[in-house]
Amino acid sequence: MRILWVSHFVPFPPAGGALQRTYHLLRHAAARHEIHLLALNQPRLLPTLAARAEACDALSQLCASVRVIEQPAERSSIHRLATVVRSVFSDEPFDVRWMRSRELRAALSGWHSRSGIDLVHVDTIGLWPVMASWRRSPIVLGHHNVESDLATRRAGRESNPVVAALLRSDAAKLRALETQAARQVGLNVVVSRADAERLADIVPGAPIAIVDNGVDTTFLRRDTDTPPTPGTIVFAGTLGWYPNRDAVEFLLREIWPTLRAANDRRRLLLVGRDPPAMGTHDERVEVTGFVADVRSYLQRASIYVCPIRVGGGTRLKVLDALAMSLPLVATAAAVEGLELIEGIHYLRAETAGDFITAIERLERDQALQRRMREAGRSLVVERYDWTRIGR
Repeated sequence: MRILWVSHFVPFPPAGGALQRTYHLLRHAAARHEIHLLALNQPRLLPTLAARAEACDALSQLCASVRVIEQPAERSSIHRLATVVRSVFSDEPFDVRWMRSRELRAALSGWHSRSGIDLVHVDTIGLWPVMASWRRSPIVLGHHNVESDLATRRAGRESNPVVAALLRSDAAKLRALETQAARQVGLNVVVSRADAERLADIVPGAPIAIVDNGVDTTFLRRDTDTPPTPGTIVFAGTLGWYPNRDAVEFLLREIWPTLRAANDRRRLLLVGRDPPAMGTHDERVEVTGFVADVRSYLQRASIYVCPIRVGGGTRLKVLDALAMSLPLVATAAAVEGLELIEGIHYLRAETAGDFITAIERLERDQALQRRMREAGRSLVVERYDWTRIGR
């Protein structure tokens, strides 16, 4: 088939959850079909001409054509703020305003006037309005999360009543958009059974398929000749994304001080783009910012913690940790949608006290660590490898 793939970011390098998912699904689709990629560029992901050129070159090895369009709302902080303000006074959710681009609309119009596209894959609900008039071929709509549900859950955790009200308003707009789009497309693709149920509750009868998130188990594997550093705890992800930022703040404010006081040999690694400022004054907390390759940091760690409290989708960071044979301490929200068994693949923790108890238990019990390392690695190899999911 000839597939037009429309994305709200350039999926290279695949460093981060949504980037990983899109890149690997695109890679496996391109092995079987002719893919034409049309993508908005978010400057925070690819800030320089050299970075964009490198990404285009890498993706051109997979795709028949690649076109990258700069995202107008991200030209400056002023443009982004204006987008936020306009979305407040609009019937459209923020994501739609944020992804709006005349150049993208013109490019899609050009593709629509041609013949020969068998399928269009649209990577997120925020792009639906520019696709709504497409008639030439079926549309598959990807849902990295059920966005209205994610916004609702975030509003429930927001202490500022004004921000909470704005989030609830945006959630209602997203829900209306999901209701409209999910009925019109040929297929909705979600990442987990939980998200399939959420979308079906919003749009009964909508065509839905589950395509799991995955992990490259050949690339991500522990070097057995390099042992982990005892007492080193790691969390990795896009740290500026709200669920991750909330998790890091919870970790630094409520969990880490007790762990640090109890054992001055402990170290904490926070790995990922857009980290919060807090924690940088502590010499035992290493905050990396963006890294092109997370493996060396996961290799150093003895325990992976994932104190995610606001969920949706599934956590590629969890799969990365298991692929690297790291024992995992996580909330139920962090492992939602994954076939992990508590006590075998991870230790569940919801409160700060739970996390502290679980981490101390793992540090004392080397046999438990070993069993969890083996069980986690085996699970992702057998169930979540991208090659299997790609098929």
